[in-house]
Amino acid sequence: MVGAELDVIVSGLLKLALLAGGAIYAGLVVMSYRNDAAPSRPQVGWHDPARAAERWGVFLGVRALAVPVRAGSYVFGMLAEASADVGDWFLSHRHHESQ
Repeated sequence: MVGAELDVIVSGLLKLALLAGGAIYAGLVVMSYRNDAAPSRPQVGWHDPARAAERWGVFLGVRALAVPVRAGSYVFGMLAEASADVGDWFLSHRHHESQ
């Protein structure tokens, strides 16, 4: 009985730790992208492998985030241009109908 409750508590704490780690990683990636959209390739420091792994992880996350951001800005640019064209068309047709 006590063992099952302890398993549930440990499982919940592990899920919470993974969620917190994911949130911290996402924050690091977003802030790194915001500060330096085109980061240079990180240097591998074999004397501190944990820091090197963190830098590589953030670097790859920034690169992965840059692709949809660039695609989204391209799509939104096209949509804004199309919206302006539709607005011009609507105003020109409305002007003809009122005459």
